[in-house]
Amino acid sequence: MRALPVLPLLVVLSTFIHCRPEDTVPFVPEIRFPIDISADETQANSTFEFPLVLNQSTTRDITVRYETRDLTAIEGEDYLPVADSLIIPAGTASASIFVDIVVDDYLEEDEQFRLVLTGSTNAILAGGIQEAIGTIRNDDSLFPVTNEGYLSASSYPGQSLVWSDEFDGEAIDLSHWTYDLGASGWGNQELQNYTSDSENSYVDGGNLFIVARENGMHYTSARMKSIGLQEFQYGRLDVRAILPKGQGIWPAIWMLGANYPSVGWPACGEIDIMELIGSSPNTVHGTVHYGADWTQHNYTGSGTSIPWTETFSDEFHVFSIDWDENGITWLLDDQPFYTVDNDVTGSQPYPFDNPFFFIMNIAVGGQWPGYPDATTEFPQFMAVDYVRVFQ
Repeated sequence: MRALPVLPLLVVLSTFIHCRPEDTVPFVPEIRFPIDISADETQANSTFEFPLVLNQSTTRDITVRYETRDLTAIEGEDYLPVADSLIIPAGTASASIFVDIVVDDYLEEDEQFRLVLTGSTNAILAGGIQEAIGTIRNDDSLFPVTNEGYLSASSYPGQSLVWSDEFDGEAIDLSHWTYDLGASGWGNQELQNYTSDSENSYVDGGNLFIVARENGMHYTSARMKSIGLQEFQYGRLDVRAILPKGQGIWPAIWMLGANYPSVGWPACGEIDIMELIGSSPNTVHGTVHYGADWTQHNYTGSGTSIPWTETFSDEFHVFSIDWDENGITWLLDDQPFYTVDNDVTGSQPYPFDNPFFFIMNIAVGGQWPGYPDATTEFPQFMAVDYVRVFQ
C-alpha cells in the first residue's frame, strides 16, 4: 500500500499553532537614572533636571512615582521637596524630573539630597531600586548666623547711650570705621595681609563680618579702627559678637589711646576688651598694656571661660568693660571677671584717663596663638551685632 501524502496535515497543524497578535505578551521595559546631578548654587542652576531613560520604548504609557529625601541637604532650607508622579508616553523612552533648589548667598558645605523612584506602572526599576543624587555645590561668600545668644541691656542706671553702630545698613559706615592695611607682621610675626576688600569685611543681616581667608600659604583679613572718627574717654562699652576658632586664629576687640600717632605704643595705652586664642575656643582674655616706651612695656590681665563643651563660635556673647577714673572692670555677658585700679601701672605713666578708639580684627598666626596647621579651617569669621558706648 502506498503512503498517504503528508502536506495537507502539515497545513492543518500550522493553522492551530499560529499565535494571534493580540495574544503576544507586551515588552516590559526597565527604567533608570543614567546620571547624578551636581551644580553650583546659582540662579542659573536653580532647577536641577534629573533625566530618566527606558532601555526600550513600549506601546503603553508608563507611570513613574518619585520623591526627594534628605541627605546632608535639608528640605525647605536647601531644596524644595517633591513627591509626585509622571507619565512617559507610549513610544518614547525618556523623561525628566525637576527639583528646585534654594539659592542664597550663604557659605555652606556642599550638600546632597536623593531623588528616589518609589514605584512604576508598565515598567520595572532597573536593579529593583533607582535613585539619583543631587549635589548642591556652594560657592558663596556670606555666613549664615542666627541671633541666638546673650543680649545686653539697651540702657544702664545713670548712663545714656552716647554712640553705637548697630550695622543695620547695607554697607560699613565709613564715618565710624577706617582700616589698617598691609602685611607687616604687626609686631607679633603675624601672617595675614590686612585689606579693605569686601571679601574680608562687609555688613549683612544686621551684622558686621570680619573674615580671615586662605589662598595657598597666604592669608587675608581685616583690621577696622575708629581712630579720628569715634573716640571715647570712660563709659560702659558693650560689643556683641560671635568669634572664630582654630589653631593660629586670633580675634580681638580692643582699644588704643587716641594719642597713639604722637606718643606711640605702649605709651598710648592698650585696653583689650576681648582676645581669644583659637586653639582654646571657650576662653577669652581681658588685658591692659602700658609703659613709657616699648622697652618698658608691661601688661596685666585675666581670662574667663564658658563650659568646655561650648565655644564662642556657637552663638553671640557680649564682651564689655566698665571704665571710669578709678579703673576698668571686664565683663562677659554682664558678669564681671577682672578689675584693675588706676594704680595698676605702678611707677609707669597711667594712660587710661585719655580718649581711646576701637579696633576689631582677626589675626592669623603670631607669637601668642602660634600658627595655622592642618586642623585649621578657612575661612574664619567674626560677626559683630553691635558696638555701644554708654556714659
